[in-house]
Parts: sequence; C-alpha cells; structure tokens
Amino acid sequence: MENKKPIQWGWEKGNPSNMRSKEHQAFLIKEYNKNRLEKDHVKDMAELNRALLTNEVKYLGMRSVTITERRVYHKVAKITIELPKDLPIGDTEEWLDNNKAKWEQSLDNKFNDATLDYGLGFNNPSCDGMNESMADRETRYDVNGEMYGGHV
Repeated sequence: MENKKPIQWGWEKGNPSNMRSKEHQAFLIKEYNKNRLEKDHVKDMAELNRALLTNEVKYLGMRSVTITERRVYHKVAKITIELPKDLPIGDTEEWLDNNKAKWEQSLDNKFNDATLDYGLGFNNPSCDGMNESMADRETRYDVNGEMYGGHV
C-alpha cells in the first residue's frame, strides 16, 4: 500500500521553521546514501551537513569520473610427453605431480608463443574439460588413446 501522507516539514507541529521533520531528515539521508559505498554513508543530519560541505560544495563546477573495466583473456598451451610403459593409468595424476620437472618448463615455454584470446576460454575447443571458473589457472591432462584424464 502506498503512503499518501506528505512529508512533514516541521512547521506544522509548531517547531521552528529551520528544523526538518524526522521523516524529511530520513529522506535526505537516504537520498545522499544512495549509490555510495557503505563506508561513505551518513547516519544523521550533522554527518550529512559535514559531508555536503566537505564533498559536494567543492564540485560546484565540473566533476570527473574514473571508469574501470576488467577484461579477461586466456592462453592455451599443449605439450605431449611420454609416460613410463609400466605406469598404471590410475597413477597418471600422481606421476605428473611428482615429475613436474619433466614437463612444466616445456609447457611454460609453449605459453610464450600462444595467442591471447578474449574470455575465460570455456567455449574454446582446446579447453575441453576445463571448467574451474574461479581458478586463475587450470592444468589438465588427457591420456592419448584412452578415455582418461583429469586435473593436475
């Protein structure tokens, strides 16, 4: 239900004409706080008056705005390495973890030549199985000729 009652300015109740009603004070504070960070909110009329004098009056002329944009790009690099013939397929991830020296630098070198593509890369066919949206890096292995893989 909509409130049809007008804002009480204060003089209706016999108060001095320079005093605002509680409702009008709340309205002014709410309007000032709108679209401001929580740390910049004012809580009462004294804070509002100080904020207006400090922050608003100095911008009587032109204001400036800083526009910030974050763009996400990704690179994909692939290398193929040999696994020991007697390694059980279920031990592949552990072997890769324990033998990073055999493949990590080669992969880093591939990144130097990889192209920079816009976005997270989830729609990139080269990134099949990569779905860690909150990670800033994701490394995956797929055993060639097998339907087996995972994350390192």
